[in-house]
Order: sequence, then C-alpha cells, then structure tokens
Amino acid sequence: MAQISQILRPGVWGLPERVLAVVLLGAGAPLSASAQSPPDSADWVQVRLHHGTDVESARLTPKRHPLSVRLSSGDSPILRLSPDETMTLGRRQGDVHARHEEANLYARSLRLAPSNGGSWTLTLPSGSTRTYTGRLTLRPADSGAGLQLVNRVPLQDYVASVVAAEYGLGDRAGTRAMAVVARTYALFSSKHFDEDYDHVDGTASQVYRGDAVITEPARRAAQETRGQVLTYDGAPIQSVYFSSSGGHTADNEDIWTDSPSLPYLRGKKDPYDQGSPKHRWTTRVNRRALLRALSLHHGTSVDGFLLGDRTSNGRRATIRVLFSNDSEAAMEASTFRSVVNERVDGVSLKSTWFDARRDGPEYVFSGRGHGHGVGLNQWGAHAMAEQGKSYREILSFYYTGVEIRQLDEMSSPAAVAQDPLSPPVDSTAPRVGW
Repeated sequence: MAQISQILRPGVWGLPERVLAVVLLGAGAPLSASAQSPPDSADWVQVRLHHGTDVESARLTPKRHPLSVRLSSGDSPILRLSPDETMTLGRRQGDVHARHEEANLYARSLRLAPSNGGSWTLTLPSGSTRTYTGRLTLRPADSGAGLQLVNRVPLQDYVASVVAAEYGLGDRAGTRAMAVVARTYALFSSKHFDEDYDHVDGTASQVYRGDAVITEPARRAAQETRGQVLTYDGAPIQSVYFSSSGGHTADNEDIWTDSPSLPYLRGKKDPYDQGSPKHRWTTRVNRRALLRALSLHHGTSVDGFLLGDRTSNGRRATIRVLFSNDSEAAMEASTFRSVVNERVDGVSLKSTWFDARRDGPEYVFSGRGHGHGVGLNQWGAHAMAEQGKSYREILSFYYTGVEIRQLDEMSSPAAVAQDPLSPPVDSTAPRVGW
C-alpha cells in the first residue's frame, strides 16, 4: 500500500494512505458528492480515449452535476468538482496529477466520476473538446510521458455514439442493425489491448466520440435494440463490419489468414452495394511517393511491385515488393494498402480489391468497395433498409445462420478472427512499376 509522502499544509482534512503525494494549498470543494454505482459488467465498456495521441495534459469540466475524485482503489472521495468548474489533468514522472484552483492531487492513478449520471467535457491543448458520460480513470501511459485516459462508459451510450460515428445514414432499419452489431462487437470481440481497457476510440476498435455526437436516430436505435446481440449456435459472434462490398463480401479466413473459417462470416454476392458511392473507384498515386513509402516501410530501396493472386471473392491477397538489389519480398495486400494510405499524402486505396497500372509518373489503381469486406456492409444495409427490409433481415443476409438473442441468454464467446499472417508467394503476377 502506497503511503502519503508529503502534506505541505498542516491541519487539512485526513486522507486515505493510498495517495503517493497530496499537495493541498487550499481546502477545495466539500467532499459530499457520490459517484454512480458501478454497473454490471454487461452494462458498460472501458474505452481508451484519444488512442494514438500522446496526451500530456487535458482539462476536465463536469456539466450539470458534480464530479468526485477518488483514488482508483478507494471509495471515499478526496475532492469534489462542481458543475462548470475545471480541473487540469497531467503527469509528473510516474504519477498523474489533478489540479483545481489551489488543490493539487498526485497519485499513481485517479478515478473521476460524475454523480446522477452526469456528463463531462475533456479538452486537449490542441483544442479538441468532447463530452462523455460514465467514469474516467487517469493513469500514466505505458510509454512516453503522456496520460492514459480510460472512459468506463454505459453500454447504451457507447452503442449510440458508435452508431452515430460509424453509420450515420439515417434509415431506421440499417441504424438498428448497426446498433446490434456495435453492441455485439463491444462486448464479445477479442481484447487486443491491455487489462486496463477493452477498446480504443478509433478504427482499431470502433469509432467512439462521446456523448455530444449522438443523434436522435442513433439513440433510438440503441434503445429499440437494447440487450440484443448476434449469436451463432447460441454463442455471440465476432460482428465485424465495413463500408462497401464492391458487389461481393469476403470469407474471414481470406482476409485474416491465420483465423479458422467461421461459418457466419461467409462471402457472398452482394446486390445491395450498387448504390454505394464507393462501389467502384479510381485513385491516381504519384510513383515516386509510393515507392518512397514502400522503401521507408521496408528499410531499403524499392523499385516496383507485382500484383499477387486474388482471393475467391476478388480481393488481392499479396503484393510482391521489388527491391533495388534485385531481391523480392511478399507483402500482405492489406499491409500494402495501409502503407500507401498512411505514408502518401492525399491518397486513399479504399480496399484490396484493385488492379493497378503505370501511367507515366503515376500509378492508377482501379478498385471496388471500401474496407476489408467481411461481415456487415453498411451501404448494403442502407440499401436494404430503403427497400423495406427489416434490421433482422439485414443482419441475416450479411451474417450467415445467425440469431438475435438477449444478453442474459448468452453462452461463452465464439472464436474471433485474428490479424493476418503473410500469405503464400505468387511468382507469376504481372510486374507493376517499371
């Protein structure tokens, strides 16, 4: 148990012996506020906020209801923040700190929770401001000098926020289908992160931007499908989804090559994608910029690339990278796409379903669809809804043999599709890049 290391002002109120350092230059607000009771584990999700950003400091402001500050291992509040008062969060070496007026709290971790289901805003030095519900746990980040910000958010609020951020097409049936998918993914996808949180707030999990982005259709869809999840053979599924299929969805093992074939993630012809703005696309990429991106990724000079085999659903499986020393290496098509998208400014390869040709100083990519292609097609769901299909019919079309069941009927989670390994090399593909 950590001990109090310093109290600079004698005679202040007593504190639990779990604070590493509590520096109080003023008494602060009274400590009568109580936080929300912890919900059942099926009623909340723990999400790391601003994942991928080195957050060195932030300002937190409760809205409409008080907010109490506790040690992560304690129940007694050590500080209370009234509505619209602001607390500055930061880090000092191995500790985090929370500062409000003349009160300074230092600890290994802190837990901040609004009373009565209240909300709070979090503002970064960049000016980014988002509003959240639920609790915030503050810890030092595992690497660097930043903060780890973990929001324990009520499941219904999380689902509504994800639906608003990830779907947003407005139709009722598609929005309800997306709510069931988002809830299932939130509760039953593999924990790819550490024990402190279940998900992050970006595309490595699901896009989550807090409470203020929630639309009325998204809120209503979460409520109308409350407690509903997708199952196969009585167990919850890995409910992956994407934007546009290009006319055919994909088998999970073709995209994540180290995962077993999952019977509910079967590729099929998709007639509902025709109206998608991403059904077919063309992108022109500067040749020098693309080869430079590949060179940086591989750590050696790249002269060109080969188009590898396609999967049974039409998407590329591999790209063969051609190095300046006349050697070659196989590269996942999905990795190739990521490298180009991340390292070449203004470029978007929307999927791995593409052909490519050289046109002078540029490569021309002609492709279909947007995303990995496994599971629910969002633009297809929208089209089905526009044609009068129910959300149950939408889910049954894109996930083979599934049932919608209530959470309290669930058995253990099903197998999860994993990240891909390098697929077999193909040496007969046409060369692109000379």
